Amino acid sequence: MRSAVNLATPSIASGRPPPALRDRDGGWFACLPLVGALLLSVPFASAAHAEARFRLSLAWVTPIVEPRPHDRVVQTSFIVTLADKGKVTEAVTRTTGRRRQSVSMQEREADLGDELGGRSGAQWRVLNESTLVRVAARPSHTFAIWLRTDGSRSCTVSLEWRLKPGFTVFEGRSRRGREPRFFTQPRVEAATCEVL
Repeated sequence: MRSAVNLATPSIASGRPPPALRDRDGGWFACLPLVGALLLSVPFASAAHAEARFRLSLAWVTPIVEPRPHDRVVQTSFIVTLADKGKVTEAVTRTTGRRRQSVSMQEREADLGDELGGRSGAQWRVLNESTLVRVAARPSHTFAIWLRTDGSRSCTVSLEWRLKPGFTVFEGRSRRGREPRFFTQPRVEAATCEVL
């Protein structure tokens, strides 16, 4: 079932979404009006335990150039929940590879703007009444997932990899984190969003 959602006005009931409100460079105080608006109004019929939930289905191809050139296929599904008191939870299922598939599932919770923990180092931030962004900072680049809603039962999602100054290729780590991988701009194959 889809529900109308306005990120500046949804109530956030206990759920499990990821972090996103604090600006590391400028402090999170600048976001307090957004947090207040986010927590004060409820777009759902039942205000007692209202929450905003989204399903993001993403797929992209990462062109690995070193150590062994190949395309790495990644499929990821997020269930993002904005809950009471500025909590955000993300439940992530990730499948990589075409022949030898690897599947991982993780669930993390944090306050908006705080790091989710684990290897991702990601955080969710509210940018305005209709935009939520998940940012993961890496040594060579940032990876952002932009979630936008028009408040009328629909949402969209887009992905962005941006190199930091001085870098010409993206750098990541193997699944076990042992060896570096270098890759060029990933190609998005699918990016869909559903309001739950």
